[in-house]
Amino acid sequence: MFAAFSLAMFPETANPTTTFIVAVIIATAAQMVASRFRFPPILLWLLAGMSLGPFGLHILHVETIQPALHALIELGLAIILFEGGLNLNLKALRENGWVVGRLVILGPLLTMLIGGAAAHIILDMDWLLALLFGALVSVGGPTVILPIVRQMRLGRHVSHVLTAEAMLIDVIGAILAIVLLQLTLTLNMNAAAIAQDILYKLIVGAVLGIAGGRMLAWLLTSLWAKDFEIRTVLTLTSAWGMFLLADSISSQAGLLTMLMMGAVLQRMEVHDIQRLKHFKGSLSMLLISVLFVLLAANMDLSVMYSYLWQGMLLFVILAAAVRPLIVFLSTCGSRLSIRESLYLAGMAPRGVVAAGITSLFVLILQENNYPQSEMLMALVYIIIIVSVLGYSLLAGPLKRLLSIEGGDERSVLIIGGGQIGAEVGRALGEDREVRFLDLNSEVISSLKHSGYDAVCGNALDPLYWEIIHAEEIGCTLIMTGSSDHNLLIARLAHENFHIPEIYVTLQEQDEVKHASMIHQLQAKRLFAKPYQFTYWNDQAYRKRLIYESLRIEPDSPLIGYRMADVRIQHGVQPITVIREGLTLVPHDDLVLAMNDEIKMLMRPERVQEGQPLILPPTSPPATQ
Repeated sequence: MFAAFSLAMFPETANPTTTFIVAVIIATAAQMVASRFRFPPILLWLLAGMSLGPFGLHILHVETIQPALHALIELGLAIILFEGGLNLNLKALRENGWVVGRLVILGPLLTMLIGGAAAHIILDMDWLLALLFGALVSVGGPTVILPIVRQMRLGRHVSHVLTAEAMLIDVIGAILAIVLLQLTLTLNMNAAAIAQDILYKLIVGAVLGIAGGRMLAWLLTSLWAKDFEIRTVLTLTSAWGMFLLADSISSQAGLLTMLMMGAVLQRMEVHDIQRLKHFKGSLSMLLISVLFVLLAANMDLSVMYSYLWQGMLLFVILAAAVRPLIVFLSTCGSRLSIRESLYLAGMAPRGVVAAGITSLFVLILQENNYPQSEMLMALVYIIIIVSVLGYSLLAGPLKRLLSIEGGDERSVLIIGGGQIGAEVGRALGEDREVRFLDLNSEVISSLKHSGYDAVCGNALDPLYWEIIHAEEIGCTLIMTGSSDHNLLIARLAHENFHIPEIYVTLQEQDEVKHASMIHQLQAKRLFAKPYQFTYWNDQAYRKRLIYESLRIEPDSPLIGYRMADVRIQHGVQPITVIREGLTLVPHDDLVLAMNDEIKMLMRPERVQEGQPLILPPTSPPATQ
């Protein structure tokens, strides 16, 4: 590492390879620091790039890679948007489609018009360039929004709208900016030509994206692509190939093609789509980080300083006037509450796509000797930096001020339960939304066919938590056959995804062994008894279990006892407790009350006829 830095410090040894490797090292180090201290890495990428680039310490010789920067930006944006399409929550988009649709249409238009007018008035910027500025700063920041949504645990509708808007507005804003760039350079397009050009790009991008996604899904399920290495290379090649084809038909239509292609592919029956998502997510993160460092290094700090206060003023106008107006017009008449709408109005960061498109356009403008191009780049980067810093700091206090609820307290994620987990999920699903994450592909396939949201994957890999949208989960039931494994998953749920309620199954004697860890994770023992995964899963798989229920009558001796204290017969497995119409998760500290209904699975031959299934302890209940 230090050798790479020392080589980069001497201009005579600087070359594109050295520059690229140094950028990768800087980006990775910044990512690690940001992860350790839990703040968006984009800020470190920007600061590192600017301070170490040609206009700072000149450790990063970005000028050596300048000829290839145009191609790097385009290829990077293609994969970033393709990966965004792969992870776009289409179900959530359908639920909030009307609000998101208005946001991604009104947002770029109003930002372009009002932001452009403000830039023209404040800086005397050429009108066409000012409108181009407005279009560029309308592009969102999914790389910033997604960490905020996960860390803040926002309500379901707010998180769905924010993430869907961030994904889609990149494409709409980029296409609008592309048209304005052409208008700026040609000066001979009328309103009808502009509308026709936008429509043409949308049609080309959508058609090729749908066709490309279906074609790739067919190739991935064919006999020609059995090995995972071939499948990943094929996916990458197909994405770049379709991007090139779309761009050759209509300039920059490839951006929409990538988003559509990823969205179509995720809906197709590709058996290891999660592994492909993991690969694309890692590649996308690498490209995002390196691009940010290189683009920031290419920024002239003196020019940025010259326009600092104007950029800050423009940001205030965009954040305090334009964004609230857009959100008000988009959420009027929707299911979102006033507080949720206010939170949406307070969140609009810009990210790597805005920076990448701006840098790409500035290169094109400079090639055409267009004046004020450096001003355009400086203003956009000022707004990116201020928005990332400002919105990241504002997210938490604004959530508390508006009392935005985190996640859905009635949603359940069942992890590693196999067939018995499926039975528990069906019982809890009477009044809850239930999701599943399991390595048992047979169980997951059956649950999917039953209409459940189920993902086949390793719960120790954070990627699968993101795919299942763990930020929306209120409680998780961890039911694998290993107590140690369950507690490792519980730690991930507690520390990385801040799940409010965590229930873990434990083997015989493991409750005492892991007492301190359970307390530290604020977890509870599921089922209030030792859990033998192999036995119960096998019995459920062989369909040897029957459902039974027990109602706590007014004179029942069980009233007032914790479930951990009552005696549950062998061959009996409590799975839910219904109290006043709500399903509760059975655990050690759940105190039984009158009219509770305990639903159980049981082996009838293991219990003698007429024998009570649950008995009170020999000692009286503790005073409550």
